[in-house]
Order: sequence, then C-alpha cells, then structure tokens
Amino acid sequence: MHYKISGSGPVLILVHGAYINSDIWYYQEAYFKQFFRVLSVDLRGHGKTPSSELPEYRVDTFGEDLLHLMDELGIQKATFCGLSLGAMIAQYLAASYPSRIEGIVLVGATASLRLSMTERIITTLVFPKWIAMQLFRRLSTKEFMKISFFLTWFMLGNKWLGNVSTRDKIRKSIAQVSRTELKKIYNAIYSFRLQDLKTGTFPVLLLSGENDSPVIHRHSDFIQRKVGKRGRHHKIESAGHACNHDQPLLFNQLMHDWFQETGILNSKKERTIGGLNQERIATNPR
Repeated sequence: MHYKISGSGPVLILVHGAYINSDIWYYQEAYFKQFFRVLSVDLRGHGKTPSSELPEYRVDTFGEDLLHLMDELGIQKATFCGLSLGAMIAQYLAASYPSRIEGIVLVGATASLRLSMTERIITTLVFPKWIAMQLFRRLSTKEFMKISFFLTWFMLGNKWLGNVSTRDKIRKSIAQVSRTELKKIYNAIYSFRLQDLKTGTFPVLLLSGENDSPVIHRHSDFIQRKVGKRGRHHKIESAGHACNHDQPLLFNQLMHDWFQETGILNSKKERTIGGLNQERIATNPR
C-alpha cells in the first residue's frame, strides 16, 4: 500500500473515494500537517497501490488494509477523514473497531446503497449487480469514464461534478484504473450496508457540497440523526461531491473548528510515528 506521511501531532488519516487517489487531498495535506501527523493512502487498485488477485473487493477489504497499516506503523488511534467510498470505509472501521477511532469526518457520505425502499428497488430490480458486471466486462476505462460523466451531467449537472479543476483531477485519476479494478471497486460500493456507529463515543462530522446529490444530503442527515449529539452536518456552498477540493479553504476551516471543539486537536496524544514528509510502500499480508 502506497502512503505518505507529513507533519507531527495526533494522527489524521485521509481516505479517498472510488477510482481516484490520495492526490484529491492535496489542500488538506498542506494545511493539516501544521497540526497533525497526516497519513494519506492509495487504496488497493488505486493510484500507486497495485491491484491484488482478489476476485472482488468489499469495504471491509479496504478497511482491514488500513487497520493493518496502522498496526505496521504503530498507530493505536486515529481520526479518519473519508470521501465517498472513503466515508464508507471510515464508517466500517468506526463500527468494527471503535477503540481505534478518535473521530470520523464523512465527506459525501452514503449510509447504505439500500437505505430506502427506492434504493432497494433500484439495486435489486432496475440495476442489479449482474447488469453492472456485464457492463464492466464490455467497457474500457475510457468508455466507462465517458458514460459515467455523461450520466452524472445529465441527471445532476456539472455542479455535482464540481469545478473544472476538480473534474479534471477526477478524470485523470479514473484513467489510471484498469477495467478489472473498476469492476472490483464497484462491488465494494454496491455491497456496502448500514454500519452501527452507536458502538463508540467518537464524534462524527459530516460534510457535503451544496451541489451534491440529494441522496448524499439525505444519507448524511440520516447518519447525523443516528449518532445524535455526537454528530454534526455542514453543507459547503458552491461545492460538489468532492467539496474538499472545490472549496478547500472553507472545508479546512470547518474541519479545524470541529477538531478544536471536540478536543481532537487539543488532546495531548503520544506521537506514535516519526519522521516528516515520508512516502513509502507498506507490506500487506494478503
């Protein structure tokens, strides 16, 4: 697993979304390394982390990879900030290993692909998994990108996709993913189900772009209600799904304020890993 470490202090782990990579966190790495030891990763099959021989991925596949990386680096607890698929992974880790979690920041979060009756009908009858798998067998990465960008533009407009800089970054990232990996990554998203975030005492921050899908806003509100007073949901103006890249100054300020209010930033945690601006490959037992 490819990862980068910068800064010093309590540990903040940044987890990107599906088909993109850790470059999406450029503005967050540059800012938060002043206060945290920031760890950004490329999930398996993304960016500089190679694919694996597994026939399909699940959210817990990626989650266990990150847990293994934490163990390898001697990190006992961390705050996770996850975008989209990364938010799913953060939910899995928080529900399964609450003692390892200081807090979670869920960006463009989905609670489950079958949260509502409408979503259950779509995933079961209208667009079941076998149809998606057939498409992935036929489409090249370039064709997949053209169709997916057209569909999101047609249904939600360019605002959902973010500003020009964000759209270009996402396109370049997707172009690096092989067709085989596209299918395996999609399976992780498709199979994600509701996680029990009431198992811990960690605080939860939900951030979504003003122009993100109404489904994302509804799911974020649902998660906020589930965790009660431990949760907070902010919508970021003039931003799409990757609101951290569309509006980095506002995004960083909201996160910073939340870190201070919850005591995550002010807590005097033991520095569990050393060195600045490291870029390495972690081994993986799988």
